[in-house]
Amino acid sequence: MISVAMTTYNGEKYIFKQLESILAQTVPVDEIIIFDDGSTDNTAQIISQLNNPKIKFFVNDHNVGYIKNFYKAISRCSGDFIFLSDQDDIWVSNKVERMVRIMEDTGTDALCTNFSLINADGQEIDRESFPQNRFFRDIKGNVNLLIPIEFEYIVYGNIIQGATFCINKTVQKYYKELNNELVYHDHQLLLIASKIGKVIFLNEPLIQYRIHSNNTIGLKKKKSKLLKELKIPKIEPSMVTFLKQLNRVSKVQHYFYYILYYYLRIPSIKNIIKILK
Repeated sequence: MISVAMTTYNGEKYIFKQLESILAQTVPVDEIIIFDDGSTDNTAQIISQLNNPKIKFFVNDHNVGYIKNFYKAISRCSGDFIFLSDQDDIWVSNKVERMVRIMEDTGTDALCTNFSLINADGQEIDRESFPQNRFFRDIKGNVNLLIPIEFEYIVYGNIIQGATFCINKTVQKYYKELNNELVYHDHQLLLIASKIGKVIFLNEPLIQYRIHSNNTIGLKKKKSKLLKELKIPKIEPSMVTFLKQLNRVSKVQHYFYYILYYYLRIPSIKNIIKILK
């Protein structure tokens, strides 16, 4: 069984095209779980008008933010393979077929892919204009189609767009158990998968990732004005909390090393270390 987990928030402009591309896959999906985070536009009406029994649409009674909203969508999925989807991209027609086959052949727990870029009007954008993170700089020139990604690499930051992910039920099980609302959902999934099994990057663009003025789904939680002005760091970074949770359910090798690393990233602690030198 193949599931798609999607969240929406005021996505009326692009949601039809996205769902159309998912429903037109060469290997059909079995269900599309959509959680809407309180849209005030016509998102719900557009989804309802599709009248497709594969689409299961839920509306939150209050805005929960995109991390919690994705948790709800992913948790509700019943598939052996669970694809993540944003509301505003377009899937290549054989995305599901390619990814499921590779996951079955390699036994990987999470597969993520490359992507092409389009603008708000659906026109292709030169990939070089998109800021490249450390991962994409590192693989530049790599001729391998399938690139394994280790936990030690993922732990230092979120490196790949979550909209390209497919995970298996085992990763979903751990993700549901952790129920962490501080670390981005896609980063959590890669960390879990790389800890309990393996993560592979497919260096092939299987979605058209849309760049526009309102890419974020849902509302971000804002820091208090006082904390911003005082620039007071959190006592415990969100990643440290998550690592503690992950270590409880699946022992993390070099666990204390990773926690130490994150504490050393806090500006105030860096300053203390400088003074002690």
